[in-house]
Amino acid sequence: MRVLGLIPARGGSKGVPGKNIRKVYGKPLLSYTLDAAVASGVLADVVVSSDDEAILDVARQHAGVSARRRPADLAQDTSPVNAVIRQVLDELEGEGRARYDAIMLLQPTAPMREPQHLREATQKLVDGVNAVISVCEMHDVHPARMYRLGEGDLMQPLMPEWEQARRQDIPPVYYRNGSIYLVRREAFDAGGAVMAKPTAAYVMPDRYLLNIDEPRDMIMAEALIAAWQEGRL
Repeated sequence: MRVLGLIPARGGSKGVPGKNIRKVYGKPLLSYTLDAAVASGVLADVVVSSDDEAILDVARQHAGVSARRRPADLAQDTSPVNAVIRQVLDELEGEGRARYDAIMLLQPTAPMREPQHLREATQKLVDGVNAVISVCEMHDVHPARMYRLGEGDLMQPLMPEWEQARRQDIPPVYYRNGSIYLVRREAFDAGGAVMAKPTAAYVMPDRYLLNIDEPRDMIMAEALIAAWQEGRL
């Protein structure tokens, strides 16, 4: 199966400016995703799509990675990632690359993944499954502990039947950790979406849960990535 590994890395982050190439534990954040993608051995091509020259320069420094400039109309806050995937597919295959059977989307803002995670996720794309998405089990952060607020800020539980249950008695739930999105090509072509049904979960240990959107997340990233790289996590 020919799988395209696509890393979308737009340059215009407002929450954490320059986050994709900000150095964490001595190297650009983007590099952690590139290293895992190349080392996995399951991706026919690894492509970084960006509108930012500094990001593209980081990608070019990694062997086995192709840096592709993204058109300005696909680099806006509202630009859908599905359109970016389509643009990259059309560009690569238009240049004569063999047709891809699946696309694996790897977000650089969820950097904590190992090469074997990519290999194991690929193995879950079996007959009858159109997409595989990585998730982590949630424990204390659980819908049974969450509420909507009604009029007068009255609390309305999301799962009233489990609101007062002990943590160990609550049924497990899983959270998309943003690390791996894998979709079968036929399903993507038919629906134009990465989250094609039926979707299988690839469950990752919750120690790999890190998604960087805000400055607070970057502070946590410094500690978590250091512990991960030093084998303390």
